[in-house]
Amino acid sequence: MARSASIYIMPMAGINHGPATVVSGRTLFKAMLLYVFVGYISLSSATGQEAQPFDTIVTELIYRDAYGINELYVKVTNPCNEELSRFDGPLTRIEAQVKSKEGSTAVAYEHPYAQMSLIHFVKEEIQIQDVGGRKAVVIPFYYCGGYESYDRKVSYILFYENKNYIFHLDYYCGEGEDCKPVQSLKVTLQGLPKDIRTYFARYLAKKHKSKVSFHQE
Repeated sequence: MARSASIYIMPMAGINHGPATVVSGRTLFKAMLLYVFVGYISLSSATGQEAQPFDTIVTELIYRDAYGINELYVKVTNPCNEELSRFDGPLTRIEAQVKSKEGSTAVAYEHPYAQMSLIHFVKEEIQIQDVGGRKAVVIPFYYCGGYESYDRKVSYILFYENKNYIFHLDYYCGEGEDCKPVQSLKVTLQGLPKDIRTYFARYLAKKHKSKVSFHQE
């Protein structure tokens, strides 16, 4: 049976602003410097990859379980921003890491279709559970657009037994708002250890019953 782990320190979240890239160079000839600069501007305009600042959301949790203190760090670069009507862009990325006395494990994912949809992250939906006597961290993240009315997509990062897993799940939601995974969860989750597989399958069945759970309305 899954039990909620005790939270040692409440989460801290912040938004930072910083340059995504820094371009610099030297040359002995001013003419060549001008040529390189103009070439860079032209290439940037053509590819849309010009240097620009990106918002980042950082969430940190420190929680305690039977094995001691664990530190969770999550960073999302260029997330969705409904207030600014920002739903797509040149890139969007999520990174997550857990540290404990047993070591650390980390995972990073850069969405390959950022020009269609950015990552939508809800820090309040992070789940920290005791599963089978071990810590388990469940981190959902969503996408803010670019899908048909019946299609929904959600991704999950899991940390369990000092290992990380990432899943990208497609759902079909019919007219009655009833949503079902496109692929059998039994097949999708077969690589997980038994305890976390059982817990996560039940979590998904309860969590994603309707369209609203995907934050894509």
